[in-house]
Amino acid sequence: QPDTPVRSPDYDSHVQGTLTMGVADEYVGAVIGYGGRTIQEIERVTGVQIKIVKGEFIPGTNEREVVISGTREAVDAAEAMIMQRVSD
Repeated sequence: QPDTPVRSPDYDSHVQGTLTMGVADEYVGAVIGYGGRTIQEIERVTGVQIKIVKGEFIPGTNEREVVISGTREAVDAAEAMIMQRVSD
């Protein structure tokens, strides 16, 4: 058996799922990238679909809603890549 992290028995990395996260408005450009290149690269590398809700903030914040859809494993990877962009 490969040495992998222990997950709850019902965790299946191939299950399709959706994650909704907030990205501060000033960082949305960094996530999208010039001409959409960064977001396309994240989608291509991870196999997810990413939708950023335009012109609307999550109520009570200055964050835009970012919806990532794909397998759990891919969504986790895409979230990490987005967080990396935001922290740079």
